[in-house]
Amino acid sequence: MTVAAGKINWGILGCAGIAEKAFIPAVLESRNGVLAAIASRDEARAADCARRFGFLKFRRTYQELVDDPAVDAVYNPLPNDQHAEWSIRAMRAGKHVLCEKPMALNAPEARAMIRAAATNGVLLMEGFMYKFHPQIAKALELISAGAIGEPRSVHSSFTFRFERDGSNYRWFPARGGGALYDVGCYTISIARLVLGAEPLAVSAAAHIDPATGVDLTTAALLEFPGARFGLCESSFETCFQSRLLVVGADGTLRLERAFSAKDFDVAVEVVRGDAVETAPIRKAHMFTLMVEHFGQAVLGQAPLRFPASDAWNNIRAIDACFESIRTGGRVAIPDSIFPKGENA
Repeated sequence: MTVAAGKINWGILGCAGIAEKAFIPAVLESRNGVLAAIASRDEARAADCARRFGFLKFRRTYQELVDDPAVDAVYNPLPNDQHAEWSIRAMRAGKHVLCEKPMALNAPEARAMIRAAATNGVLLMEGFMYKFHPQIAKALELISAGAIGEPRSVHSSFTFRFERDGSNYRWFPARGGGALYDVGCYTISIARLVLGAEPLAVSAAAHIDPATGVDLTTAALLEFPGARFGLCESSFETCFQSRLLVVGADGTLRLERAFSAKDFDVAVEVVRGDAVETAPIRKAHMFTLMVEHFGQAVLGQAPLRFPASDAWNNIRAIDACFESIRTGGRVAIPDSIFPKGENA
């Protein structure tokens, strides 16, 4: 297999927009990735995509792709309700899997995926590309160095007006539709990352679309150890926001493009009283950085920075949000100790 030669042969399930716009260019730009195969339920579309981007081959079905011995790792950008099924099928075929967020629809699904990875001796990671942008490392470095004092709360917002047609899976609750799954997962992820802990309880409220049943807007209050809080906002019906505000005892830290810093320069801003300090960050291709990191882990050159247990903890918080929305009350989250031997 090509892994031995220091390159990862990537197979892609489907021709999703995120694959064409972000993941495929990332593999082409990476130092350790090769576009091996792409599959689609629309054979003509798979053939066209393979031709346009220079894949070595295209496959007529997802199963043909996961069974292909020339494929080392699979990228799964399918609709949310197909993440668990096709990631598990790929892992049972001996493939490492990078699965788009949210990795699963609920904690039991995530647990099954992690067990499949452990049983088959492969790696599994959730595709949160934002974590690999240098601005995140810089923000965490500044917080750790005491730039704003002890962080007490995180305010995270990822919102936009979603205007795709009614056939899009995001309009169907059973398929993992709605704002919380689509962009709220980012806001919860970054609160956990910044505070370095798992939430103890969640209180959430949502505006549910009466026509489709998906949440159009969700606001969640996450309670963390040490009387710290995460205020997480996601929406399909408000103007674009992609923001992080960390409030500390001595100041604040802000990112204006926390989840969507694409091909432009950004900055980390620290405010202490009347003093404002800005740390400029040059543009970086976060998908490429994620692809290269996962490839390094597959090649045994580095451990996964964000193992699949991180995705399990994130979806547990999302599960609690949905339960809070359903019941209208505060939902406690049990201790998040992942069983030994299952941490992929």
